[in-house]
Amino acid sequence: MGHDSKSWPFLGLLIIATSLFACKKDRMPPQWDIDLVAPLAKTRMTIGDLLPDSILSTDQNGNISILYSTTLFTLSLDTVLTAPDTSFRYAYALPFPGPVQFQPGYTFNTNDDVTHFNLDGLGLTELQVRSGQVDVSISNMMNGNILGTFSLPGALLNGIPFSVEQNLPPGTPSTPSVTNSSRALDGYVFDMRGPDHNSVNSLATHINYANAPDGIPVTITNLDSLIAVVSYHDIIPQYATGSFGTRTISVDPSSTTLDLFANISGTLDLDQVSATLKIHNGIGVDARASIQYLRSVNTTNGNTVDLLNTITQGPVNVDRALDLGNGFQPALNTFSLNQGNSNIDAFIENLPGRVDYAMSVQINPLGDISNGHDFLYHDSKLSADLNVDIPLRLIASDLTLRKTMDLDLPGNAQSHAWESGTLHLFADNGFPFSATIALEIVDAAGQVSAVLSPGGTVASAQMGTDGLVTSITASKVDFRVDAGQMNLLQQTGRLRITAMFNTADQSQHVQILDRYALALQLTVDADYTVNGDE
Repeated sequence: MGHDSKSWPFLGLLIIATSLFACKKDRMPPQWDIDLVAPLAKTRMTIGDLLPDSILSTDQNGNISILYSTTLFTLSLDTVLTAPDTSFRYAYALPFPGPVQFQPGYTFNTNDDVTHFNLDGLGLTELQVRSGQVDVSISNMMNGNILGTFSLPGALLNGIPFSVEQNLPPGTPSTPSVTNSSRALDGYVFDMRGPDHNSVNSLATHINYANAPDGIPVTITNLDSLIAVVSYHDIIPQYATGSFGTRTISVDPSSTTLDLFANISGTLDLDQVSATLKIHNGIGVDARASIQYLRSVNTTNGNTVDLLNTITQGPVNVDRALDLGNGFQPALNTFSLNQGNSNIDAFIENLPGRVDYAMSVQINPLGDISNGHDFLYHDSKLSADLNVDIPLRLIASDLTLRKTMDLDLPGNAQSHAWESGTLHLFADNGFPFSATIALEIVDAAGQVSAVLSPGGTVASAQMGTDGLVTSITASKVDFRVDAGQMNLLQQTGRLRITAMFNTADQSQHVQILDRYALALQLTVDADYTVNGDE
């Protein structure tokens, strides 16, 4: 069994005690009960144990503030523009009974048409496809090999129109042949103005049928036909422009998790709180946002506080983004929240574990003022960020801080020879708070095995007239440990310390500095049986 250097004084004492009996043979080894004082652990509690260092800011005087930012909500592309899966049917048949004969290589049908897409109130003039697919299925009821071509003159990739050519085997009206083809639309640019460039949501199409040049003459009647079904699906825009209409988008009640106060319980009375709500609009539309509620929810006790400010009492206008040609510059609207124009202090002092919200956004509330030049990119979104600035000048009531200590105990769970005793916790308190101390034996998963008592209170550091700590206060808190608890302590090797802080003057806010800390040392004063189970 290995021991670190801190265990050598203890081992030396055992060697001296046991060597007194080394020369006596043929006897049962005697057992000595001795009283030992041994150090077990040291630790230090700082404000960094309450809050992550990444959100703490310190000025030149050591004053600490919390600077925290979180995204409250985001409306992305699919909220504004959804390209539904759509199928179109194009049929060709003789307009009279026939019969008519087509020679090999003869083109007997050329059809230029316009496909109109239903885009739910949007009027697009251009659509750049990030990803998507078109499926072309042609049924041939004619008794010869037909060459069919489907193309989109208004859909270009590197300047080349989209086109699919298919060889259609012979068929009959009762048993037509069916030929399928699938093509990716990634990177294609759709001119949605139609062939005459005077429309919206319209795409020029071209279908061409010819008797195969190496085939035989084909004779058809009006019962023989060709049916093409063209299906567009999974279309995701890279860029779209046109008129997005005037409509209201409702955002279902939702929530955003906050990790700011994950390690804090108790009550805080903050001297100052300020925040900014920043609405970023990366979509090329003017907008008017109506926030029904923005609610602080304490996930520990269920208490809620609704934010009270002009942004929750009426709609706020949001500017449109700027189209740069190959990207966008989002518009930024900032709304300041302070204790003069809102209840942001009560909102934050509720120690929210999440923020609930419900809202609606009206796009283009004044109509088509862009003259058909609304736009969005694939990564366009409308989002709201909450940035909070909290100087740590506060009144604390039962502000709780927990930390787990690994103990340096001689022996092991099966052979330790500890009986019972007292844990002494020596505390050097540099915080301007008193602290009620509790100790719990916990396992590796943090589950409590036993609660030790009686515990006690660590006195506050000494304060000067300026409200800052002038000197550290030393205190000692004791905890009795019986034999059963000693066994548990040896098995787990872990203690959790809980410090519940309270400001001495519950009417005076105190400033927290980066140098404030609570230094703790734990020792055990216990009976130990030499030549027992150790």
